Amino acid sequence: MVVDANYHFKALNSVSPYVELNVNFGSYSRNITETVEGITTETDYTGSRVGAGVNFGFDWYFTEGLSLGGKYTLGFRSLGKPDAKSGNVTVEGPSSSGFGIGSASVILNVHF
Repeated sequence: MVVDANYHFKALNSVSPYVELNVNFGSYSRNITETVEGITTETDYTGSRVGAGVNFGFDWYFTEGLSLGGKYTLGFRSLGKPDAKSGNVTVEGPSSSGFGIGSASVILNVHF
């Protein structure tokens, strides 16, 4: 799940600069069944992730209804402790977090 909110500053001629906030959450669950030499093992993997970011960007309206934009992201993410459960044994993995720069994007927008 991702939630984005942006604020456009006063336009400079045909360029509209903006700042955008992004909050996201994700979880996963996977089941793997393996059979080796007649012994079947079933393993369940689960985990989650939370992140947030700030995007700095602009939209350049080169004609009515079309704009070319670009943005750059700074972000934070936190991965929860993943679990791997096989039979009665549960192994808890390490959690991690990070802060860093994201990627630059170029976007063609069509406005209705």
